[in-house]
Parts: sequence; C-alpha cells; structure tokens
Amino acid sequence: MPRTGTINGFNFDPEVFGSYIQTKSLLNNRILASGILQYDPLIERMLGTANNVGTVPMFNSVDGESDALNDDGETDNTPTALAGNKQTFMAMARMKAWSEKTFTRYLTGVSPLTNLANNLVIPYWTNQREKDLLAVLKGVMGVSGMSTHINDMSVTSGSITDANKISLTTHLDLGQKALGDRRGEFALFICHSAVATNYRKLELLENKKFYSDILGAEISVPMIGNMIVFETDTGTVDASVANFPVYSSFMLGRGCVLTAEKKVHRPYGTDYDDETDGGVEKLYTKQAYVYHPNGFSIKADNIAKESPTRTELQTSTNWELKVSDKLIPIAMIKSNG
Repeated sequence: MPRTGTINGFNFDPEVFGSYIQTKSLLNNRILASGILQYDPLIERMLGTANNVGTVPMFNSVDGESDALNDDGETDNTPTALAGNKQTFMAMARMKAWSEKTFTRYLTGVSPLTNLANNLVIPYWTNQREKDLLAVLKGVMGVSGMSTHINDMSVTSGSITDANKISLTTHLDLGQKALGDRRGEFALFICHSAVATNYRKLELLENKKFYSDILGAEISVPMIGNMIVFETDTGTVDASVANFPVYSSFMLGRGCVLTAEKKVHRPYGTDYDDETDGGVEKLYTKQAYVYHPNGFSIKADNIAKESPTRTELQTSTNWELKVSDKLIPIAMIKSNG
C-alpha cells in the first residue's frame, strides 16, 4: 500500500504534498480566468466521500415569460408558476503512478516537493483534466437539439478551399446563431494552434491585458473579441484522413461547466520495492472531480463502471439536454484550418 516514505532520500508526507498541490492550479490559467467553470457547493456536498452520481435542481429562465401586465387598478396580477428541472452529474475518478530505479533527476538543488509538483504531477494532471473537459464538450455537442450551436465547414475528401477554413466572421455568425442577442456571453475560445495561427494572420487574435476576479490579478492573454484564447493541440484535431485534418474549436460562456472536487482515499503516497532492480521508488496519485455541462444530464445507466471513461464522456448518446439550447453558451466550429 502507498505510505509515508522517502523520495530520493527526502521525507515524503502525503498530507503536506496534497496541501501543496491544492495551492496550485490544475487547469490552465486562461481556462480559469475565463470563468467558464462554476464551482457548485451542492454537487460537492452530494459527492461527499461515498457518492459518485447525483441529481441537482435547476431553474428555467424567465426570458420567455409573457409581457408585464398593465397596472391599471383593474387587472389581476396573477402569478406565473416558476418552472424547474433537474440534471444528473457523475464524477470522474482517475489514478496514475510512477516509478524509478533511482531519483537522481530530482537532485537539482531544488526542493524535491516543488520539483515533483511542478515538473511531474501538476503538468500531468493539468493535461488529463483538459482532456476530460474536451471529451465532455465533444459529447454534448452531438446531442439532439444542439445543431444550431455547430458550424461544420470541414471536408474529408475532394479539395480544401477557403469555404472550409475559419474566416473573419465565423465565430460571430455562430455566436449569433447559437445565442442570438446573448452571444456576448462567450468568454473562452479553445482551439488548435493551427486555427489560432490563422486567426493571427487575419489579425483577429491579439494580446490584451485582462483582469481576472478568479485569479485576482491582471494577466496578458491572447483574445478574439471578448473571448480568451486557449491553444491546445491535444484533442482538437482529427487527423485520421490524410491531408484532411479536421479541427474542432469550442466557444464557451461563463459558468457553462459546473465543477467540484470529490475526496478520495490516500490521494498521494509512496512505496519502496527493495527487491526489484536493487530498489525502486514509487509515487502514487489519485484524483476525482466533476466537470458537468450545465443544462445537461449524463445518462449514468449507460456508463459501464463507477467512473466514466473519456470515450463514454464524448459519446453523445450518453448525454441529454434538459433546457432550451438557447440557455447553453457552448458552441463548436469544425474546420480544415
């Protein structure tokens, strides 16, 4: 079993290491600064230490309500019943362990705790969480009712023309089609570096200073209009057809993804194998968390085991839209450049 031990001769305390990790961001600062993630204390309370699936209430918007009545002293002001709904979420549980015969690469004069976190654990888990988030987005974008939130201009045969590439107005047109006069809610643009490069060539992507209430600081970030741009080449391109790469770019609004952490037993620990190769150090890590698209339910009965795989997350038939699509600030562009 993983236990308190040493790494390269230094004492390793899982609780201290866990506390240190909690002070670091496990998602890119651009994602955090955009505000697309909304911490949900109700989800966190429902998860506790024993649950991985739960249902939380949600309330319908009053945007579609009838006009206010004329207050003329004769008309009754009859209340309209507020409508509600519910959505089901599921936690993702992940684990990863590493081993080395010797840990000489950590003998750099840097604190082993800091070096482990910054150069091994944090980058790894940051990448894993981003992959899970993208899998969720791909899954919900294929749900019935979300067609007006997709602009698929890609081809996989014939020839690629300008019509298959993002243009000056692609994001504006899709924003209007998806949300109408609420298109200004989009706050983050996730795309492949090739797409970001094209936006720079179009002189639409520029570095701006942005103050983040979440980070509590002003940062310089690339932006397209009001959207912070986050470039990632992982999970944003399908290169299965030679010479016809299809890039998926996502437009996300503030608070569109509910999130919470789930407590796991012994999230960090070490072990030492005296026998193998004269001695092997081992580091164990575990995490569980929720990235739930607000307005959808995951069909938990479709999930084979107690934690959804990435393939299950990006399978559209495992999701259900629970509100009007006009309340969902998520959109996707599929292009060849």
